[in-house]
Amino acid sequence: MNVSDIMVKDLVIAELPTTRDEVLTTLVKEKRTGMPVVDTEGRLHGIITRKDIFQNPGEEQVAVIMQHEIPHISPTSPVEKAARIMCEQNVRRLPVLKKGQLVGMVTPSDMLKVVEKKGLRDPVENYIRSQTMSIFSGTPTNVAAAVINLSKVYAMPVLDENCKLCGILTDRDLFDVKYLGENTTLTKLGISHDEDEWTWEGLRNVMNLYYQESKIELPTEPVKRFMSTKLSTIYKRAPVFEAARVMRIKDYDQLPVVDMDDDLFGMIYDIDMMRALL
Repeated sequence: MNVSDIMVKDLVIAELPTTRDEVLTTLVKEKRTGMPVVDTEGRLHGIITRKDIFQNPGEEQVAVIMQHEIPHISPTSPVEKAARIMCEQNVRRLPVLKKGQLVGMVTPSDMLKVVEKKGLRDPVENYIRSQTMSIFSGTPTNVAAAVINLSKVYAMPVLDENCKLCGILTDRDLFDVKYLGENTTLTKLGISHDEDEWTWEGLRNVMNLYYQESKIELPTEPVKRFMSTKLSTIYKRAPVFEAARVMRIKDYDQLPVVDMDDDLFGMIYDIDMMRALL
């Protein structure tokens, strides 16, 4: 199986020269968290993600904050080569170039389909990271936001008073339209409704940036109000292809791993599961 068999061909791109606000607008409208940056001739210059923007909140020019030195791959390369590059260099977006032109992109979700299709049976526990960052269900929401931004871990399992897994919290969950109020928030951010339909789902992808710029205040209520309780887990000795299937169906990029007592054992991430292809 080659890269051309799994890559995404219909791409959302940013074209130089462009600014942070223009990129944020595209990310919100297209419900994306990152995209390639090209010139007017379609040549790849870099990748811009919401994390790049979060880490440089005062910079407007995309050419300054985007990732410049990025690996790429040919459409005729085997998928195993793509998996190796993504694992070893820890990249979530692997551009596909043909004669210098951007023709596609490979993401971890594309690779999950390969893991599932191959029916790889290595146990999930072989691919868990050595450290797992969790948070208490009673943690105030504003404190949770600080923990997420300081740790750079944007999805955390939530534990209750008995150390039992009771939910999962992402940076997106912190920004609840019911609490913040959509119209008020759009006004604060300088975003107004126009002919394009804004969706809260897309806006939440970039809301953390505005929180860091002190344009949004978060409540002191506990995170259990905001966390997701519709929880999917995977047993630590389940075959890795089953985890890939759950993550593909649920559109997750991480999954809590539990032991035989349903206690939290760790977290498995889509990019780590690609090691099963090596």
